[in-house]
Amino acid sequence: MANNSINLVGLDFESIKSNLKSYLQRSESPFKDVDFEGSNISNLVDVLAYNTYLNNYYLNVVASEMFLDSAQLRDSVVSHAKSLNYVPRSYRSAHATLNFNITPDDGLQALIIPKGTSFTTKLNSNTYSFVTNENSSHVANNDTGIFNINLEVYEGSYFIDTYVFDSSIEGQRFIISNPSVDTSSITVDVIENSGANLYNYTLATSLLGLTENSNKYFLQGAENNQYEIVFGDNVSGRKPKSGAVIAIQYRVCSGSLPNGARLFDIDGPVQGQANVSSITASSPAYGGAESESLSAIKFNAVRYYQNQERAVTAADYETILMSNFPEIDAASAFGGEEADPPVYGKVFIAVDTNSGQGATEFQKTTYKDFLKTRSSISIDPVIVDPDYLYIDCNVNTEYNINVTSIKSSDIEALIKSSVSSFNTTYLNGFKKTVNYSSLVVQLSGVHPSISTIDLSLSPWKRLLPTLNTDYSTVIDFGFALSNHLYISYDDFIRANIQAVYSTAFTYNGVTCTLQDDNDGNLGIYTVEGFEENTLLAKIGTVDYVKGILNISKFNISSFRNAFIKIYVVPISKSITTTKNSLVDIRDSDITVTATAIRV
Repeated sequence: MANNSINLVGLDFESIKSNLKSYLQRSESPFKDVDFEGSNISNLVDVLAYNTYLNNYYLNVVASEMFLDSAQLRDSVVSHAKSLNYVPRSYRSAHATLNFNITPDDGLQALIIPKGTSFTTKLNSNTYSFVTNENSSHVANNDTGIFNINLEVYEGSYFIDTYVFDSSIEGQRFIISNPSVDTSSITVDVIENSGANLYNYTLATSLLGLTENSNKYFLQGAENNQYEIVFGDNVSGRKPKSGAVIAIQYRVCSGSLPNGARLFDIDGPVQGQANVSSITASSPAYGGAESESLSAIKFNAVRYYQNQERAVTAADYETILMSNFPEIDAASAFGGEEADPPVYGKVFIAVDTNSGQGATEFQKTTYKDFLKTRSSISIDPVIVDPDYLYIDCNVNTEYNINVTSIKSSDIEALIKSSVSSFNTTYLNGFKKTVNYSSLVVQLSGVHPSISTIDLSLSPWKRLLPTLNTDYSTVIDFGFALSNHLYISYDDFIRANIQAVYSTAFTYNGVTCTLQDDNDGNLGIYTVEGFEENTLLAKIGTVDYVKGILNISKFNISSFRNAFIKIYVVPISKSITTTKNSLVDIRDSDITVTATAIRV
């Protein structure tokens, strides 16, 4: 029969102690008349409660660490990821492409720049070393005799860990000693027979195709933020002979700290040649990153296990890229059949990098080459630029000055900061929704004195036409537009209620804007008179259902600022982006007006 005097709810120290006393004071207990507060037995109850509490805590922690979702220790998370065949991403070296000339003073025609050649840069008062990652051969220009060098360099320094393979040691481990290793730089050499035989081992990403003669090693996460080299068993991969020297060379780097470096100096002569011109970088150093965070490991490990390093679905392409390239903040993949017009046999992947400028051409090539070995033979991956959708955010608010002493400017600053926070928190990535109601609720709670929020969101995209040329383009907003705003005429009263409208430009010497007529036609209209707009030319069409603008023969002579803004009125107040579109509410596009009232 169950004992009803046992309480299993309270697990804190005081609850456990109270439950123990209640149990000992039950009617059939020999301790029922004992004064627990005034006798030594109280100390015994304290010890029992303390021991029970420690056991509860220990068992709770152990249970938490047993599962990937609830684990808090990095070693536990890495161990769970290992069972899913996932290797957490290590530190990554920043890299840059350097251009410079070497003028030989001895008629040299061929030059080898060895691996590890060092270059120095300074950034934020810190000095960083960039090195070459391989030997590179160069030939002098036939006409000038000068070496024109184009060189890829990576931040960090090379180290070597050496081990002696001992087959008598069960479970011998080969741990890379430095946690700041960039695992993409690892090379493994196995030296046997006192140096008579040298084998270069390369990384194996699967068991497919491995034999007892395959010179392959496996990489896995280890404790203390380190990584471990694992060799085959003479069935799946060649096992080194006992007594072999294992030389593991790798690059240790500083993660993201050197990103942005652009001024470099070479450290010493190259093959005796010291006449080196000024070094220029094709672009600032980029790609440096810290090791993968716990939350990222938890997120990526499961999805990596699902796709097994194979790109089959759109989500696979996104997961594989983000797992292997830390400079990618977000990725969005979609099949060619979703394009307009459809392009079969291709998958399009848009990437947003931490540079904020999309991917460079070098990065696009790198990503494409990486994906081609992991995608179906008949599918061609194509890296595309993000399509940026910007939103003007206009907020009019009233606040009660009877409940606050702060000024209108303070309310305006708080609301602007809240919109910026909403943009960073909820709109960072592809396929996001600007939820109108959620933003209104968030702004209403910025300060207790706020009584009303009037929010207006105006989405727009950039148009950068070639001047004095019949320019044609397609602008896809990706959401339905409203076309029930007014009755359409060739000449109509301007009330800023068009479904499509733009900032000003010059057409045939007249200041005009681009507008729709609510019947699916785009036209150039005058804006010289406030009361009346006149249609000067039809230059395209609007698909209101798909949100697509087709612009053709758009020939203008000038426009204000750096580009033309094309505004649209969505059919819904909440705006959802799709495919390769990124939405952004920039601080410069936020306008707030706060009016003080007495309630």
